[in-house]
Amino acid sequence: MREQLYDLHRTAPDGEYVLDGVFLVPHRDEYTETVGYRIDGPNKSAVFIPDIDKWEMWESDIREIVRSVDFALVDATFFRDGELGGRDMSTIKHPFVVESMDLLGGLSKEERARVIFIHMNHTNPLLIEGSPEQAEVERRGFGYAVEGMRLDL
Repeated sequence: MREQLYDLHRTAPDGEYVLDGVFLVPHRDEYTETVGYRIDGPNKSAVFIPDIDKWEMWESDIREIVRSVDFALVDATFFRDGELGGRDMSTIKHPFVVESMDLLGGLSKEERARVIFIHMNHTNPLLIEGSPEQAEVERRGFGYAVEGMRLDL
């Protein structure tokens, strides 16, 4: 796994943003590499990894990554196996939310609260307000993104 691909500089109407923390993540790479981002703001930091393969394919330990930031925005494409009725989901390499929660369950309560599940497929029940899956994520000490959510860095 390469350390860092490149420095990205982007100009916005209110100034320049520099993202130095670009890193490769395991994911299908038919056309290009897949990357995540570490974003350091003036007061807090975040890691953004929206599209990934199963944790077993990673050379990095996601638990250490979570411990190193204030917010960890993590792929939640599918909640659990069986979500795509009739399709063999063993061929889909995204980690299920339940797998991620199991892997990260040994983190402290404070560390688990840093994890925010994002990038949900339209079939993911985390998108349903008041669903048992939302309650499970909250009960286990994690978070999930909602439209309009803002994180101050």
